Amino acid sequence: MLSRCRIHTDGLSVGNPAALAGHLNPNPMKHSLQSCRMFRSFVPLSLLASALSVPAFAQNPSPDDEAVVLPTFTVSAELSDRYRASDAISANRVRTALIDTPSSISVLTRELVDDVAPARIFDVTRFSAGVQEGRGITFGDRQVIRGFESEGRVVDNFLDSMGTNFEEALVERIEISKGPNAILAPGGVPGGSINIVTKSPQFTQNRSITALVGQFDAQKLTLDMTDKLGSGERFAYRLISAYQDSGRYWDNDAKIKRKLLAPQLTWRINPRTELTLKYYYLDSFLFREPGLILSAASVPGVEPTLGTGFKAKSLNGIEPWSGLSTTGQVGQFLLTTSFNEHLSTRLSGRGTYFTEDSEQEFMSTPSFGNRYNPSTGELTQDYTWALNPVTGTYVSTFSPYYDPTNIPVRGEKADVHTREYAAQNDWVITFKTSSLNFQTVAGWAYLYRKNDDQRVNGTLPAINLITPRGPAYPTWSTTLSRNATNEATNWQAYVNQRVTFWDDRIALNGGFLHYDTNTSSIDRATTAPLSRLEDSKAMYLGSLLVKATKNTSLYYSYSTNATPTIANNAPLWRDGKQHEYGGKVEFFNKRLAINAAYFEIAQTNVSVPNPERAVNPAAPTSLLADYDNHGAELEVSGAITKNLSVMASVSKLKLRDALGRRVRSVADDLAAVMLNYRFTEGSLKGLGLTASAVYTGERAGDATATNFTPLNVPTKISFFIPSYTIYNVGVSYAWDRYALRLYVDNVLDDKDYVQQAGARISSPGLATATGRNIRFSATLRF
Repeated sequence: MLSRCRIHTDGLSVGNPAALAGHLNPNPMKHSLQSCRMFRSFVPLSLLASALSVPAFAQNPSPDDEAVVLPTFTVSAELSDRYRASDAISANRVRTALIDTPSSISVLTRELVDDVAPARIFDVTRFSAGVQEGRGITFGDRQVIRGFESEGRVVDNFLDSMGTNFEEALVERIEISKGPNAILAPGGVPGGSINIVTKSPQFTQNRSITALVGQFDAQKLTLDMTDKLGSGERFAYRLISAYQDSGRYWDNDAKIKRKLLAPQLTWRINPRTELTLKYYYLDSFLFREPGLILSAASVPGVEPTLGTGFKAKSLNGIEPWSGLSTTGQVGQFLLTTSFNEHLSTRLSGRGTYFTEDSEQEFMSTPSFGNRYNPSTGELTQDYTWALNPVTGTYVSTFSPYYDPTNIPVRGEKADVHTREYAAQNDWVITFKTSSLNFQTVAGWAYLYRKNDDQRVNGTLPAINLITPRGPAYPTWSTTLSRNATNEATNWQAYVNQRVTFWDDRIALNGGFLHYDTNTSSIDRATTAPLSRLEDSKAMYLGSLLVKATKNTSLYYSYSTNATPTIANNAPLWRDGKQHEYGGKVEFFNKRLAINAAYFEIAQTNVSVPNPERAVNPAAPTSLLADYDNHGAELEVSGAITKNLSVMASVSKLKLRDALGRRVRSVADDLAAVMLNYRFTEGSLKGLGLTASAVYTGERAGDATATNFTPLNVPTKISFFIPSYTIYNVGVSYAWDRYALRLYVDNVLDDKDYVQQAGARISSPGLATATGRNIRFSATLRF
């Protein structure tokens, strides 16, 4: 039936190719059938009554009278190239051609995800300009975007704060919006936002089962089925399920276990209105990390090494039960409708119930606070400093930071319950005059979040690295070490106006968002009183874009954001702002794109976890600082030739704190490239070859435990991680209903060096590089 439909997008008919230029891909029919995506909106159902009552299907009109409308809230299902999408919704919540977007947005396609077979989202996003690895490799999808670490992500335009890494089986595409965005992510970090667009039901049959096996972080089975329901074109379903049980690099007893079940349903109520329901359940356990402490010889200018007794491939006394155990349930709905060619809206809601029931083991080594030389600010790991009351000078005392035969450790049991309820509403009005085009996007959003966090400490026998003890389990205290409740109610209202003129060669854009919050926090295990932030903020964005040609654009943009938070029991706002200048060029009928940008970002009250907290539960939870950053990026994506695709980027930035120091875990220089060559004819048809390399420049390894010594000397970073490059290769072969893939990660087996860090001890992010990982997957379509 739909193969004979007339198709409209935002009121434009396929019969008018000129009007459709830049709006539809060359296959609009497939676009209409496969472009259902999750977005946000919330409006009273009464306002949608007229749209929902359109009797297009009920009256069984002739096929020639049917018109399937593509809402402006969807992105194209057709790709210009397997590594190149030509549009995104992460600029201002509606579909916009990337060439017309006055900001840096990277779109990572499902094809790219399949070629990587990621164990975590970062395995894919690292090919995007400005993105690098954050602290910790097991939870929260921590990543650094333009120098600012983001814990968590946006999923289908909703903030997702579930503590575990996101499940790749749900991913349809990943959009990375660089810089602060007052409309898309007013409460995000100024570096940018990672927006994961999840898979949705399709009205064409696509069913597959994939098995993945490998040396570590593998052993996974995934089922993905979608098709229309019944003989008509009104209902479609999707069912995604995955199961994983795998050992990790350090020890086969250190596990990653995940269970996913995700049913979905789409109801095409009429040609202009569609309702999609999604639910997913994810149960996860991830062994957190082995125990590590750096050698005292690890100082600036020297490659960091592990301390006496520690091994790169070993749990080093940390028990296999130590890990992050989480369960999450998410329900979403999306209703989109177009009232006419000028007005459309979407209604969306999301509910999340997330629990953490973790038992973890942490080292209880001494604080670094009194181990900085008061005169120089340098860390002396094996010496403490104290004031001599007689001479009035500071003297040092030899005090080894740890004894490899007697490393104190503690257990921590967490019982965390998080509930989130969100609703969002967007309206889009478009109209034209003889010389101007107007697009107004306006809406509001609501979020309620409550987090109850209770923890107890447990006693454990000390670790002996020379003569390891047998398995141990904590004796738990009956006194809560934390009994905290964090609660927030946020309202947002915004409007964004875009005006184009001179045959769409010049575009002006301006936006305003009002953010109202009531955020509170209390920890009943301490004597600190309730902290509350009840306030509001105004945020702005503006841009100018000029198209020298149809496929070339230059732009300037300015944007702000602000995040309400409570850090160390103090209510405050984190404010960010950015100036960005950029240019974009498309080649080969949009199949290849080159984007360049220069940016300047500043943010106040950057809050990062305090590394001292890992060894001293009484230490402040967060470190606060003001950061300034500027840098440049270059990104290339798409088809170089008919058979060769590329995703490549180069980034250079300079992020410093208010004292001019490097920021931990942030490299000034980044580069990445991924190439895929596919044979499309001849005897090798179906064969694909993939090669990639990721370069990360030198990074500061830690954050100082205090900003100044007792003599008011700024403290210094104690060690740096040298630059490194990781190489990966892959081979795939597809025929008929089958596909085979071989992945070789870290093909040169460059391992055991310090690759991530946040402190000189494990838990704030210290980890060593894993070795070569050979994995193999087989897919059957049925």
